[in-house]
Amino acid sequence: MSLRQIGSLFIGIGIPFLAIFGVVPFIAAADVSVLGFPILYFWIFLLFPLTTLCLCVSWHFFDRHQYEDEQI
Repeated sequence: MSLRQIGSLFIGIGIPFLAIFGVVPFIAAADVSVLGFPILYFWIFLLFPLTTLCLCVSWHFFDRHQYEDEQI
């Protein structure tokens, strides 16, 4: 596995995985609210755009060059 593939996997899968399984257990019991939502719900909904952004960055910087010759 090349360094490029490792970087792509870490950004595309690793960061969202750590954001879910690394943070959620610590904030699950918190009694804090953000904009009227419990912090757990706010964090999970925040992860939707974060995951999309991570996949976009992974594609743009690591994987896009593999598909430049393909036609739509």
